[in-house]
Amino acid sequence: MRNSVRRSEWEDIPGFDPTKREYIRLDGDAWLAAHRIRAEGEKRGKRNQPGSSETLSDEMYRKIENWVGKRALDCKGAVGKYIGGELAILHEFVATWEKQNEEIDIEALVARRCQDLEAKAGQSVSNLDKLRAGYEEAARDLREFRRRHRLSRGARYPDNSLAHWLWIPVAGIIESFLSANLLGSVSRGGVIEGWMVALVLTGANIAVGLLAGWIWRFTHYGWGIWKLSAFVFGALLAAVALGWNGMAGHVRDVYVLAEKTGALEAPDEAFATAWRTMIENPLPWDSLSSAGLAFVGMFVFGLAAYKMHSADDSFPGYGARHRAMETAHGRYQKDLNDALRELEAASNDAHAAIEEIKSRYEMDRAGWKSALDRLRMVVADYPLNLRQYNTDLAYLLAAYRDANLAARTEAPPPFFDNEPTIDEDAVRPPEFAIPDPPEWGEIPNKAEAGFAEVGDTYTRLLPRFRMLDSVVEDYADDGS
Repeated sequence: MRNSVRRSEWEDIPGFDPTKREYIRLDGDAWLAAHRIRAEGEKRGKRNQPGSSETLSDEMYRKIENWVGKRALDCKGAVGKYIGGELAILHEFVATWEKQNEEIDIEALVARRCQDLEAKAGQSVSNLDKLRAGYEEAARDLREFRRRHRLSRGARYPDNSLAHWLWIPVAGIIESFLSANLLGSVSRGGVIEGWMVALVLTGANIAVGLLAGWIWRFTHYGWGIWKLSAFVFGALLAAVALGWNGMAGHVRDVYVLAEKTGALEAPDEAFATAWRTMIENPLPWDSLSSAGLAFVGMFVFGLAAYKMHSADDSFPGYGARHRAMETAHGRYQKDLNDALRELEAASNDAHAAIEEIKSRYEMDRAGWKSALDRLRMVVADYPLNLRQYNTDLAYLLAAYRDANLAARTEAPPPFFDNEPTIDEDAVRPPEFAIPDPPEWGEIPNKAEAGFAEVGDTYTRLLPRFRMLDSVVEDYADDGS
């Protein structure tokens, strides 16, 4: 303790720190200095006070006794309050476990979680059965289709439909741009008329090309009438495209001629004149630009026909059936993976719930032991520390007497020979009873058994999913 502490503060210095659970010793020398005990003894000794005939303790004796006695009682009160708080914690442990024991019954928890795993697995397997039936139906349909049409190869179609079809609008924009420039530069209507005619030419090329590509798929049929019809209609559409684009080149020639003569007034007249010219002389054009216009149109027609022809398997209906089977297979695999993840998550949740109870048990047991150890430590140190106050009292009184005797000229009073002591009630430990520990039970053993049971249930349920997966793999590995 510091000597700088004011005298008035010495009365409030505690004898026990409940936060650190430490007894605070009285610093005798600092106490003597703060209360000027030696100076007071010397001063009264010079006056031969207390008188040699006095038998009762004087005022300073009583002050010292009261100071130390109050400090001892305050220390006992602080210790008693601390002990009461620790006992409350112990009683709370008991009450909590008595109240929650039924709620944290691990055996009931494990049984309930295992039932949940069974129910979840049963529902998932039922849903997967329906998907498997759809997959098997799609697989049978595809097999029958291959058998009926004697197909031994796998279906072939683009993996990315967007990338496959993207070339058509790109080619259409390029053709429209080139045609608009080639026509707009010579037509009387200028750019607007050039773009209008260019869009008509491009739209017709793409539409005819898509139709031709779709019809040409039927040339792969084994039936003669289908093959013949597909060849005939495909050839007619190719002839139409060739004639259409040939006429487009002649339209530009008509525009060039009209620009020189000023005789042409509308696009329909240009098409009519171009038609007559093409009938008379189909192939030769008057300029390379007109020929280029026809060739670009034929290229776009061919590209559209190729993209339509290769957008699905060349054998009509084969790609659609194959995709239906792949879609069913993929959906089954996705739902299977989701079901397995959900089952694993439910198993992990069950483990976590058991672990939570086990951890709470371990924490509560450790908390009970810690509170009990703290309580016992403080109580064990109580008698030694409280008896120390008698030593403190004797030290202070001796300092007062020694200073008084050294300064007096008369005989000391009789009570100087007495050895006052602290009231026994102050140094007697507080009485209390430690409650019986809670009924902890066999929670660690039950927890380990619960972990094993949940794990066994999870392991036992897994083959039900893998068995269904093997059925799907049988169909997938068959090459269908």
